[in-house]
Amino acid sequence: MAEELQGLLEKIHDEGIKKADAEKTQILADAHEQAKQIVIDAENRAAELIGSAEKDAAVSEKRAAATIKQAARDIVLALNAELLERLNSVVKSSIEASMTPEFMGKIIMEMIGKFEPGVVETGIDLMVSAADLAKMEELIKSSLANNLKQTPELFTGHDFSSGLKLGFKDSDIFFDVSDEVLAEMICSYVGPRLGAVLKEA
Repeated sequence: MAEELQGLLEKIHDEGIKKADAEKTQILADAHEQAKQIVIDAENRAAELIGSAEKDAAVSEKRAAATIKQAARDIVLALNAELLERLNSVVKSSIEASMTPEFMGKIIMEMIGKFEPGVVETGIDLMVSAADLAKMEELIKSSLANNLKQTPELFTGHDFSSGLKLGFKDSDIFFDVSDEVLAEMICSYVGPRLGAVLKEA
């Protein structure tokens, strides 16, 4: 009887150990599979995050590049406007220095020389700046009047600071050689070239 009991106990013990070993093996296998799946999921998630980060970085880079381009364009436009303003100021100043009454007298004689005597004889209207009026009156009396059949009528122009405007009476012929018009002509010629240089730079 004792032997039978002992055999039964050993059998129960052996079966328990076998069952525990099988369960342990299954648990380890399950844990291994779960660990593999966790690694796969983590790798997939990491790949997703990296892809998303790369897309975000590309979008940010494009946005930054567009912003830099726009800023560069704005700077060039502002610089171009500033340079044109300075150019206009320098040109006007140079014209004012050049347009002495003596030089304007030469311009008048040059213009008059280009037309038929009949056009000139009808009379000339001259407009000069208030600053040049007295000197031009003096010049007309001292030298220009000797070369003309009729003394030009002299007026003060208030919309320009140097240069002159000349018209022939009873005629549509009119010349504007004021600082405003000359500066505009020079700047309209130089301005686009200046802009092209800035654009290249």
